[in-house]
Amino acid sequence: MSDEVKKVKKVKRSWAGEEKFFDRSWTHIFYFWKLRQMMLGRTVERLLSARSDTQGVRVIDLGCGPGTNLFEVVDRCARFKGVEWFGLDLNQSEAAMAADRSAWRVNERKLQALRFLSGDIFNLPLPDASVDIIVSSEVVEHLPDPTPALMEMARVLKPGGYAMVTTPNPHNLPELLGYALDFITGGRFKKFYWKGQDDISAPPLEAAVGFGHVSVHPFPVWKAWLQQAGIPVVKKVRGPMVFGSPFFDRQRFLSGLFIALDPLLDALPGRFLTTTNLGMLCRKPKADQG
Repeated sequence: MSDEVKKVKKVKRSWAGEEKFFDRSWTHIFYFWKLRQMMLGRTVERLLSARSDTQGVRVIDLGCGPGTNLFEVVDRCARFKGVEWFGLDLNQSEAAMAADRSAWRVNERKLQALRFLSGDIFNLPLPDASVDIIVSSEVVEHLPDPTPALMEMARVLKPGGYAMVTTPNPHNLPELLGYALDFITGGRFKKFYWKGQDDISAPPLEAAVGFGHVSVHPFPVWKAWLQQAGIPVVKKVRGPMVFGSPFFDRQRFLSGLFIALDPLLDALPGRFLTTTNLGMLCRKPKADQG
């Protein structure tokens, strides 16, 4: 085993340790509930509800990782019969882990089987016009040039098919306020904000495997790219206000206020200035729409 591979494995073990914090952080749990249940699950649920027949409808999660997002979407949409669920990830071990989890769900809980495969989002191993619904959550920001991946989504979508894409929102006012406070305090606010988390962070892993946030853009940029790719945005979907951190776990009144106000923020005109990530529901035009 090369030194570089050992280095990456060591960092991954450290990163796995950080997940223990996220597992016990109630603000982070709320973040994932909002992302998976409200942004992804509810969107797919509504798309399936609009169909008179869901038999043979194909849904795929691009960049599925170990399948966590997809499993929650599937469970929310369990009443729709005949839907074929797929997950795809470039990382073969992640796709294999997702397949193992699916097998356990089938054997132990008698739930529907999902199919997982390894593949490149820039060259999807799928025929043209073969998918009804695409989900891709927090993936495109990791691509130096996302446009070829967006074009691949358009290629494999059936005419009239939908793609739900989520990505970080750089125009998030709470986060921008945090950056300003960190600048004013000479970097002390960031240390205070994350105090109490395991003494590791994502950047070492990202540096080791070349997997950081390299394409974080405001909505108008994504809107233009998706339009050019052939899957124009038909609806914006708001995510949670904050990502979750030890700071918000300590400031329970503040974080409780954020969570309590979250449904109200969904209805405000400037709601997309108060979301840490942005959901974009896109649709490939039907053949008769050109």
